[in-house]
Amino acid sequence: MREADKQMLADHYLDLYQMAFSILQNETDSEDAVQEALVVTMSRQLWGDPYKYCIAALRKICVKMKVRNREVLMDNMMDIPSPESDVNNKRLQRLRELMDLLPKRIREILCLYYEKGYSKAEIAKQKGISVTMVKKLFDRGHETLKKQLIEMEINDKDIFKP
Repeated sequence: MREADKQMLADHYLDLYQMAFSILQNETDSEDAVQEALVVTMSRQLWGDPYKYCIAALRKICVKMKVRNREVLMDNMMDIPSPESDVNNKRLQRLRELMDLLPKRIREILCLYYEKGYSKAEIAKQKGISVTMVKKLFDRGHETLKKQLIEMEINDKDIFKP
């Protein structure tokens, strides 16, 4: 990589950091992501704009970190017993029952997003539909579950008391 390209990337470090922070919401992870993206970019023989390549690499790294952090968080949450675990188990069971009532297409999109950590673009590609359609189905399913959960809490207050 040319010295001029290295200097240009160094000049844009703050922009790259801000982009990473907007995705990760964590200072240390954002710094790590930017440094990893810079290393990846500088280690490649590039024909195009190194800044654009670095941005693309940074986005990919941030998404992977976000998914990994979400998985670690979910694992940690499962390991910690809480005094409200019976209540949480009942809520989780009810949520699963409500998910089963959703149309298959919507249920699959929500599962891919929340359980597998796929982005909406990845879901669209996998399902062979547009990102706009994935967003519409996701929003429809999310709103349906939200309304049903609120209604359930109103009707079954004793279940949700610790």
